[in-house]
Amino acid sequence: MNLKFNFPIELNSTFRKYLIDDFRTIKDSVDIINEKLEDHKTNDKHAHNATNIDYKKSNVGTYLDYLNEKMNKLVTGHNGDGITELKESRVAIDGTPFNVLADRLYSDFTGLFKKIEDNYNALNTKIERIVNVNDFGADPTGVQISDEAFKKALRGGNVHVHMTAGTYNIKNGIKLPSNTVLSGEGKDITIIRLSDDSPRETLAVTNEDMTGSSENISVESFTIQGNKERFTEKNISNGVQYQYPAPSGGSLSSNLRFAGVKYGYAYNIKSVDPLLHGIDVTSASDEYFYQGDGVRINEALESKYIHIDNCETSGHGDDGITTHHSRYIHVTNNVSHDPKNYHGNSNGIEFDDGTQYAFASNNVTYNNQCGIEIKAHKEANAASMIVIDGHISNGDNRSYVARHIGHHIASDVKSKTAKDVMFNNIVSLYPTVNGVYEGWTPRAMVICAYENVSVNNFTAIGDGTFTAGQPAIVVQYRAENVNLHNINVRGFRNASADIKIYGGDNRPKKITFSNINIHNSSDNIGIAGGAGVYDTKIIGANLIGNGTGNAIESYNSTMTIIGVQTEGYTNGAKIVDKLYKDIPTMMRGGFTGGSTGSGAISRRSAVIASTGESFANSDRSWILGGGMKSEVWGSRSGITNSLESKTTQGSYGQLIANSRGVLVENNYTFAMGYGLGGASRANTKIELQSTKGNIKATGTIQSGQNFGDYAEYYESQSGQAIPNGTIVTLDGRYIRKAQVNDEPLGIISGTAGVILGDQMFHHKNKFLKDDFGVTITETTLKEWTDDEGNEYSEEVETPVPNPDYVESEEDYKPRSMREEWNVVGLIGQVFTKVKADVQANDYIRSEQGIGIKDNINGYYRVLEVTTPYDVNKGYGVAVVQVRPVTLINGGIK
Repeated sequence: MNLKFNFPIELNSTFRKYLIDDFRTIKDSVDIINEKLEDHKTNDKHAHNATNIDYKKSNVGTYLDYLNEKMNKLVTGHNGDGITELKESRVAIDGTPFNVLADRLYSDFTGLFKKIEDNYNALNTKIERIVNVNDFGADPTGVQISDEAFKKALRGGNVHVHMTAGTYNIKNGIKLPSNTVLSGEGKDITIIRLSDDSPRETLAVTNEDMTGSSENISVESFTIQGNKERFTEKNISNGVQYQYPAPSGGSLSSNLRFAGVKYGYAYNIKSVDPLLHGIDVTSASDEYFYQGDGVRINEALESKYIHIDNCETSGHGDDGITTHHSRYIHVTNNVSHDPKNYHGNSNGIEFDDGTQYAFASNNVTYNNQCGIEIKAHKEANAASMIVIDGHISNGDNRSYVARHIGHHIASDVKSKTAKDVMFNNIVSLYPTVNGVYEGWTPRAMVICAYENVSVNNFTAIGDGTFTAGQPAIVVQYRAENVNLHNINVRGFRNASADIKIYGGDNRPKKITFSNINIHNSSDNIGIAGGAGVYDTKIIGANLIGNGTGNAIESYNSTMTIIGVQTEGYTNGAKIVDKLYKDIPTMMRGGFTGGSTGSGAISRRSAVIASTGESFANSDRSWILGGGMKSEVWGSRSGITNSLESKTTQGSYGQLIANSRGVLVENNYTFAMGYGLGGASRANTKIELQSTKGNIKATGTIQSGQNFGDYAEYYESQSGQAIPNGTIVTLDGRYIRKAQVNDEPLGIISGTAGVILGDQMFHHKNKFLKDDFGVTITETTLKEWTDDEGNEYSEEVETPVPNPDYVESEEDYKPRSMREEWNVVGLIGQVFTKVKADVQANDYIRSEQGIGIKDNINGYYRVLEVTTPYDVNKGYGVAVVQVRPVTLINGGIK
């Protein structure tokens, strides 16, 4: 009896394990002793020597020797003591002589039998305790129940139990102790079958110890038949009737279960028709652990270091292969297909509640609800740090899914544990409505609620029958930091989009698509963004359509798009309801290009072709062609083609162009200037203010006309346009042609360099004015929301609207477009209509608006006659110097 005596001092899990192991060893030893006593009573052939049995005054052995000697003396032959041949036949093989032939034969045969028995025992010892369950009474014909035979063969562990070809009927399941191997001759050669009277909760094969202490258990090369057909009722789930019965609850009713096992192995196992799971790796409990997201089960109860390889599962009621509350699991080279489900979500391979550090490689699933699902229930930790590498999903309703139930919508608490998933080298073939889960639409991939998801080398292929109006690949429901890289999509012509991001209040964040190939797939959209999703990136894509639809659609213009090529779509892109024939390049985040020693500090800033420690510091600020420590602060502010210039921190709407050493302090200001010694307001030469329309300049303002005059708009008395060159006078607020005795106002000009009095943008009564005609303004706090939903505010000086103004702005025309308003040159050189006798250096006054010579009382001096008098026109044209008219003592000065 191998008991453990080196117990640790602390009352910990090791102490508990040693104690349980010792009690189990003692129990097994007692059971073995009892069985040997029973065998001794009925079966032992050489239990005692005859000399050990008392008989009269001696013992049985002595008395038998006495009788034997008497018998020997009775033997006589034909010639006295017998012939020679008879004597020789009484000599044994080893040369021992006997008096009678019977004694010689008895000696030879009993010796031979003992030798055979000794050799058998020696051989049995040499084969390292590989035992056949049939030797313990198991029935491979399936007629008898074999539970007790497996119990005896496996008792105590440390044994390899082998099964021959055939079917073993089991009623209450096989319990495997630590350090055991259970093996058969191969799939469908050796079959373990739950009997027709097996209870609903029966686990066909599981570990014996449910304390978390089980270790080193291997099952190999046989089929497990769950025989769910022994129950005839049909299950109803969420109002839907399914064709197969329900299990008993928890992890019970599965075909193969590792519960709290360290170093468990399932090789070449075929699992058929379980009520629940085909193969389940879970913690040491019949019940699953639901104590809330973020709460793990005691690690000592978890299964660890489990390998499931080259197995096949089918007919599963829930999942073919599933894991819960366990770590370090490898699932490789398996096939899971065709569930016979009692509810909808029956998956091929599922990494469920609390699973960590699991690796699935080179598996195949088909005709399930989900090929692979990584998930958790609401009140459990999500499976995390899961790697799927090399998988083919064929005809599953949803090929690949990552989700945390109950943590999806905006009102849900965000998942604490749904993190770190990798899909590598995977294929989705023909996702379809296969009837496993009524009402669920097909998908090649769905990612929701999980953070840090990487999908690399994913090919999704449709067969043209995909459900219309549904997207093929979806990122949704609070997913975050999701990267899809090297993605190939084709054959989903009916899909609403090949790749879709769903928006809304529970929208995902930070989604990146890179190296995307879409070829002859959706007739509608290649890649579709979601409402309110502001941080999507598409970097490198070849999108080839079928002649319809849009390659890319986005509800906003914040998507980053770089290096995308398309053909075969109606439009390259639809962005904020604007159609683009070709996909634009769009970038977000601080951008620095073609620059040295400079940078875009804010994520919404840009620096291009700049040098010398020039920086754009604020959102929506930029520098183009700047240098020598130019700096931009403030939203919507910029510097272009300038050195040593700065805008002011905390201000906004500032622009400096073609300058050196300029400092801008006011909002909504454009400035130019030049000066040395760094940025200073004193270096400003030109300043324009947007809010008031003011223009300030320190230098000369020159007109571009050959001549040029200073003019103002006046309204004609007739309401009609007055021809250029006509001398006009005031009649109240209106103008008309000047007569001989009228004092002229000026001349209708077509060459004015400066024109005042136009109402270019709105009606003169649109805003309130004071008694002196000055527009009344007020400072108001304006609040805005930018493209990403961020709120900001600013103080702006704006004119006060006139509450009595009702004219529609759409009908308003500026004075320059209305014929009743005429440009009157008031000062300067103006082309003027004159009579035939007018010459250079003459003075003129007006007659019917035409200049006539009057060198005594004339108002304007003629500088040059530019067009001779034309009798048909009735006038010539001269350039006249116009100046203000002042009356002194009745004279003209």
